[in-house]
Formats: sequence, C-alpha cells, structure tokens
Amino acid sequence: MMRTEDIKDKIRKYEIFVEEKLKSDLKEVENKLHSKNLSYQEWEEVEHMSKIVQEFKVKDEDMLLNLELEKGVMGYGEVTDFGEVFVDVGLGYLLKMEPDEAVKYAEIRKKALKREVEHYRQLAVEIKVHIKLVLLAVNELHSTIK
Repeated sequence: MMRTEDIKDKIRKYEIFVEEKLKSDLKEVENKLHSKNLSYQEWEEVEHMSKIVQEFKVKDEDMLLNLELEKGVMGYGEVTDFGEVFVDVGLGYLLKMEPDEAVKYAEIRKKALKREVEHYRQLAVEIKVHIKLVLLAVNELHSTIK
C-alpha cells in the first residue's frame, strides 16, 4: 500500500501534467483547427466567386463591383473581361487561371483542407480523452486517501 504523501505527490504530478501539457496541447490543436477552418471558408469563397465569374462569362454581361478597400473607403468598378481570374496560391503568389480551372483548384484545396480539419478534430478528441482518463485516475487516487 502506498503512503498518503506518495499518493498526494502522484496526484499533484498528474494535475500538473493535465494543466501544463495536455491543456496546452489541446489549445494548440484547437488553434490549428480554427486556422484550417478559416482557410477552408476562404477557398469556399474563391470557388463561389469563380462560379459567379463563369455565370457572367456565359451571360456575356458586365459585372458591377462594390469593394471596401479599407477603413470604410469604398471602391466601385466594372468587370468586362471574364476570361481569366487571379488566384492566390500561397506564399504571396498569384496564378492566372480560367474560371473553371479556379473552381477545380479550389475544390482540390478544399478536399486537402477537409482532411487536415478531420485530422485535427481527431487529435483534439484524443487529447480530451487523455485529460478525462487522467482526471479519472486522480479521482481514483483521491478515493484511496479517504
């Protein structure tokens, strides 16, 4: 049988492990998950806008734009050429594509991000399970003291 001081020391170590390691890991994974979700939403927007550009190209109409430049400053414009769009492919590079290519590229990026999001969700679940198991072990150790 373990001594009470040894049990209390073990409980303290488990609690420190949960607070310093597991909870910080969980926060890090949740931050990455949030970042990946934001990226996924951006690619959904790219896909949506590329489809809109395709529709205007088919209709052979001009597109009127109203953009917020910054700090409430609005810019108005008109798009007359729908042959190509520029897509930010990362690291500050823009790639000129046809609208249908941009839609396909956005779908590919969304699929990859979806896999990453699922991976980070699974990691978060595993960390939460570890936290729960350690807390159950701490509870069990507390019951042996009484």
